[in-house]
Amino acid sequence: MQFSKNWLKDFIDIDLSTEDICSQLTMAGLEVEGYEAINSKITGKDAIIKLDITPNRGDCFSVLGVARELAIINKLKLNVPKIAKIQDSFKDDIRVSVCSEGPSYFGRTLKNISIKSKTLPLIAERLEFSDQKLIDPVVDITNYILLELGQPLHAFDRDMLKGNITVRPAFNKEKIKLLDDQELILDESCLVISDDGGAIAFAGVMGGKDSSVSSLTNSIFLESAYFKPSSIRGKARRFGFQTDASLRFERGIDYEIQELALDRACSLLSETVGGEFSGITSSTLKSELPKMSKINLNLERSNKLLGTNITMQVAKKYFKGLGFSPVSSNKETISILSPSWRYDINIEADLVEELARLEGYDSLPQTSLSPVYKKIHFDSQRYLSDSLIAKGFNEVISYSFISNEDHLMFGEEAKMLEVKNPISQNMNIMRTNLVSGLINTFIHNLNHGQESQRLFEIGNTFNLKNSKEIIEKKTLSGILNTNAQKDNWKEKPRDTSFYDLKGMLQNLLYKFEGNCSYSNCEIQFLHPGMSAFIMLNNKISGFLGSLHPAHLDRLGLKKDVFLFSIDLENLNYKSHTSFKEFSKFPSSSRDLAFILNKNTSASNLELVIKNSAGKYLREIEIFDVYEGKGIDEGKKSLAITILWQSMKQTLLDSDIDNAVETIIKSVKKELDGELRV
Repeated sequence: MQFSKNWLKDFIDIDLSTEDICSQLTMAGLEVEGYEAINSKITGKDAIIKLDITPNRGDCFSVLGVARELAIINKLKLNVPKIAKIQDSFKDDIRVSVCSEGPSYFGRTLKNISIKSKTLPLIAERLEFSDQKLIDPVVDITNYILLELGQPLHAFDRDMLKGNITVRPAFNKEKIKLLDDQELILDESCLVISDDGGAIAFAGVMGGKDSSVSSLTNSIFLESAYFKPSSIRGKARRFGFQTDASLRFERGIDYEIQELALDRACSLLSETVGGEFSGITSSTLKSELPKMSKINLNLERSNKLLGTNITMQVAKKYFKGLGFSPVSSNKETISILSPSWRYDINIEADLVEELARLEGYDSLPQTSLSPVYKKIHFDSQRYLSDSLIAKGFNEVISYSFISNEDHLMFGEEAKMLEVKNPISQNMNIMRTNLVSGLINTFIHNLNHGQESQRLFEIGNTFNLKNSKEIIEKKTLSGILNTNAQKDNWKEKPRDTSFYDLKGMLQNLLYKFEGNCSYSNCEIQFLHPGMSAFIMLNNKISGFLGSLHPAHLDRLGLKKDVFLFSIDLENLNYKSHTSFKEFSKFPSSSRDLAFILNKNTSASNLELVIKNSAGKYLREIEIFDVYEGKGIDEGKKSLAITILWQSMKQTLLDSDIDNAVETIIKSVKKELDGELRV
C-alpha cells in the first residue's frame, strides 16, 4: 500500500519529517518499503510512503489505520473527517437481505447523477500518488474511500438491477461475468450479491459486468458491506487473481464503519456528480458479527517479560489511544476489550506485544546474558549448515512453490505436484528440488551487483509416487561461481572448477557414515561433461555439476555456475570421532596408468582398486587424465597413485607386486582396462 504523507494530516496534526515517520512506523511493526519525495500541485511539498502490511494488521490497510498508529506514538488527537449530512429527497423501494457469512449490508441510491463530471482534483491527485488509475468520478471515489478508511465499496447501475438485493452463497456451478470480462463458475463456498435475476457481484472480490457503471449510467446503487474473512479468504486466488477489496476483506475490516464509509462517499459524490439521494436501506445480523472477548492483562508479569516498568496509568493511556476499552482494573490486572478493527488481538500475549510496540522496541532494556554451557546434540543439518557458512556460503530461504516454467527447466523427472489453489499463477507447482529457487536468487543478486556468490538452502522437496503418494524430503542444495581461492600476491585468481566443488563436497561428507562415490548422470539442466551423481553406499543421494551451457546463455551468464544437491534423508552423522595411531613402518607406493573406455568414471576405477588392493591399502589418488595422441579414439588414460602401509611390519616388494598384479587383473576383468606401458 502507498499513500501521500499529506493525506495523513486529514486525521492527525503531525509535523515530522518523512524519514522520522517511516522510522516510527518501522518500530511500530509496520514494514516500510521506502518513500519518495514529491511536490503536490495542491498541498505543496509532499512524499509517497510505501508500506508492506503484514496479514495480521488488516487495520493498517488504510490511511486512517496508519494515522491511528502515529497518533498514539506521538500522543496526538485522531480526527475523523467531518461528513456533511445527506438530505434524502426520495424513497427507493429496493430491499436487502443478508446471510450469516455476509451479516451486514448498507446501500443507498443516487439518481440523476452527472457521470461525466471530473473527479475532484485533490482526490484525483491522491489516487495517482497511490498508484490508482482514474476511471470515472463514481469508481474513483469508491477507490478513495477504500484507501482512506479501509472500507471497500461498490457501485451498481441502478437501472440494471432487478428487484431486491440478497447476500447469499452461490449456487453450485453458478456463472458470473466480472468487470474484467472474466467468466467464473462458482460453487457453494463462494459468496455472491444477487438481485432477483441472479448474481450481480462476487461478494468481497469484484462486481459483475452486466450491472457495472458506464458512461451512460444515470443512477447508481452504492453498497457498503461487511463479510466474514473466512467467507472471502482464498476465493479470488482460487481463480488466479486478487483485488484490493479481497485483500482487505480476507484480513478483516472494521465491522462498525460501513455506514460511516457510505456517508463519506455520498458526501464526496454530492460535490462531484450531484444528483438526488435516497435513504439508506440496510440489513444486519448482529448475532453473526464478531464478538470481541474480554482479555485480562497481568501488568506485573508483562513488565517482567519486557524488562519495563510501565505503570497502570500509562498502560491504560496506551490502550485507550489504540481504541481499546479498559473495562476494569486493579493493582495488577487490567481487563481489555479490543476495538472492532483489531482482529489480531485475542490473548494476553497480544496485549503484551502492544505495550512493547508503544513503549518502543528500541527503548526496551538490553541485558548481556551470561553464557550457559551444556552438551548439545550436533545433528547433520546443523553440521552442514555451519560448515558451508565457514566456507563462505550464505544461506537463503525460498518458496516451496515454483512456476510451471521453472519446473520444466529445472524440475526432476518426477510427476509434478500441482497446487489447486495457488497464491499466484507463478507459484502453482510444488518444487521437486531447490535448484530454481537458488538460481532465481542468484540472478536477482547478480542484477544487484553481486557477481561472486556462494549460496545454499536447506528445505523440503515434493514428488508424487504412483500418482497418489506424496514424497516429502529434506534436501541441501547450493550454487556458486566464486574464485577457487581468495586473491593474494602469490597466486593469480582462478575460477572454481568441477573438481574444486567435488573436493569440497567430499570434505563435507567425510563426517557421515558410509562410502561415498560418484557416477555418471544425465540431468537435463546440468552440463553433460561436468556432472555426476553422488553415491552413498551405492545409492544415489544427490548430484553436482555445472549449469548447462544452454541455460548459461539463456540467463546471460558469462562463466560457469556450479550446482550441488544432497538428500539429507540418507545421511547419518558420525556422532563420535574415532582416532587411530600412526604406523611406525614405512609406506610403499606405486604409480599406475590404465587405458579405459572414455565413459568409465574415476570412481569406478577407485572402487575396483579398493576391492582388490589388499588389506594394507591406505590411500588412492588420481593425478592425471589424458586423451589424445597415443590413445585410441573412445579411450582415455587415468593415472593413479596407490599407497600401502602396515601397522605391524615393513612391507616387502613382493607384497606390493602381488597386490599390483591383482589390481591389473581386476581392472581388466571388471572395466575392460589395460595397463598403460
